[in-house]
Amino acid sequence: MIFVDYYSDLIFFMVNFINMKRTRVYRATTDGIRVHVRSRFEPEFSKPMDQRFIFSYSITIENKSPQGIKVLKRRWHIVDSIGHVREVEGSGIVGVQPEILPGRVFEYDSACDLKSCLGTMSGIYEVQSNQRTEAPLFQVKIPTFHLEVPWALC
Repeated sequence: MIFVDYYSDLIFFMVNFINMKRTRVYRATTDGIRVHVRSRFEPEFSKPMDQRFIFSYSITIENKSPQGIKVLKRRWHIVDSIGHVREVEGSGIVGVQPEILPGRVFEYDSACDLKSCLGTMSGIYEVQSNQRTEAPLFQVKIPTFHLEVPWALC
């Protein structure tokens, strides 16, 4: 009887631990533009036996500069622990090119799939001052952040 109780408690603990949504916050600031990233593993959408691990991330872009900006493009560098590397580039963010006035923020959520339980993402936003259309573009760093299954030692 003790043997069964021990293993049922252990299984209960493991199921709850696996389903935990652990988040970390990563930050970077470029020319007064602060980028915050929170990432987490999404067990309900993942299929580890098929090497499909889904991670969500939430990004906040905070404009602490004296000028308004417009985010024109994004570029991602995605690496997993078994050596797969992806470069993703596109216009705007989640289908829009947000304009962010001084003191304002833009927030969005997205997701990434990996073939392993560990990885990293990093990147840049190409941004332009929205005060002048001929203003030069500048790059805002997206901090490197980890994508990791909380219970895995891969």
